Amino acid sequence: MPPAVLSWLQGLLRERFHDDIVLQQAGTGSCRLSLAGSVRRIEIRSDFGTFRRNPPDLPCGHWTPPDQASAPGTEESLPAPGMAGRLHRLVEMDDQGCIMHYDVLGLAYWMLSRREEAGCDTLDPHQRFPAYASHAFRHGYLERPIVDEWFEVLRGIMLAVWPELPLREHRYEVRLSHDVDTPARYALIGALRLVRVMLADLIRDRERDRHAWIRAPWIWAGSRQRIDERDPFNTFDWIMDRSEEAGLRNAFYFICGHTDPQRDGHYQPEHPAIVELMQRVHARGHEVGLHPSYHTYLDPAAMRQEAHRLRQACERAGFQPTRLGARMHYLRWKTPDTLYCLEEAGMAYDTTLGYADMPGFRCGTCHEYQAFDPVREKAMRLRIVPLVVMESTVIRQLHPHTVPQAEAQLLRLAEACRRAGGRFTLLWHNTMLEHAHQRQLYENVLDSHKEPAQ
Repeated sequence: MPPAVLSWLQGLLRERFHDDIVLQQAGTGSCRLSLAGSVRRIEIRSDFGTFRRNPPDLPCGHWTPPDQASAPGTEESLPAPGMAGRLHRLVEMDDQGCIMHYDVLGLAYWMLSRREEAGCDTLDPHQRFPAYASHAFRHGYLERPIVDEWFEVLRGIMLAVWPELPLREHRYEVRLSHDVDTPARYALIGALRLVRVMLADLIRDRERDRHAWIRAPWIWAGSRQRIDERDPFNTFDWIMDRSEEAGLRNAFYFICGHTDPQRDGHYQPEHPAIVELMQRVHARGHEVGLHPSYHTYLDPAAMRQEAHRLRQACERAGFQPTRLGARMHYLRWKTPDTLYCLEEAGMAYDTTLGYADMPGFRCGTCHEYQAFDPVREKAMRLRIVPLVVMESTVIRQLHPHTVPQAEAQLLRLAEACRRAGGRFTLLWHNTMLEHAHQRQLYENVLDSHKEPAQ
């Protein structure tokens, strides 16, 4: 295992478990976890070469915890990528500690660095790595934070070897975020485009509020300094009201460039109504971030320009973000190229890494972590905040009678994050809260974030 990978993994383990953990190579085929002042250690079998090569036919075995041994093959069995068949004996204890017979560190490297995606040519029409091409989907563990589950196993082993070691505890939290692709239906656009939008609503969109449609010219004219509250896409105050009632603070990511005329937002961040919206978001304690435009995921110069433009808009709004985060438009991402675009633009974190076609744990975790380039084998300054679900993957055809089914899926993912003590990161566009049944689903999910004891 290269020194850079060892160092990055050690940092990951210290962040997750304890500052004094030391990770070293322990000869061919194993790594060693140790603590200063302790003679006891944990030897971990290493199949790093397999994960580094990332074979297309990587096997996936299973391990059943001892308390589930009476029901092998149930959901409680833990998928073990890289291992063929079923692992019957995970740990051997000895006088010096124990030996772990599964490469949990290789798994963490492979999942968190997105080594699986590097050089992959199975892409969707937007040039994104799709969920259906992933090992997790093909082997049925996409909706499980598999790295976190294996780290919980490692936590138990650490407590058995070092019973006095005070390991870190992590609390479940909900992170609601909103990509501001279209801040208004009828405002912030030219007169000709307004006519086109109104005609499209009249002819094609039968669910559109007829009253809002009739008022569209007045909404358009009344949004020069602030988006008219009657605009059906202006759900921002409603979003913030609901989150503040629940004790949450949200993130709103704004488009600040137009690298694709058809797909990028039809607004400018300097528009007085957008500056006023940013000012209001910040004043209420929520976060303003960057939603880089369609082609920036491979264009560092465009990314830098858009980040600069956002900072200028924030200055106009009377504040400067202390920790600027981003989510890529259309969730476009290429490993590792997009990492460098984001880092060169001065982003502190990114929260793109979920799938556009399915919900689940693309990175195998619901915990924030330091990014790593698996091609150059280099740790990055950028932090990754994995996206668990984008609302449109669950509610593409949402109707009032399908709300319970969508809610069950969202709550199932939230519960997986709760068990892992991680963060349920949910992307919900402001445009998807226009109708009562959409708001009902949003509020139901919001209400569920509280701890069961509360």
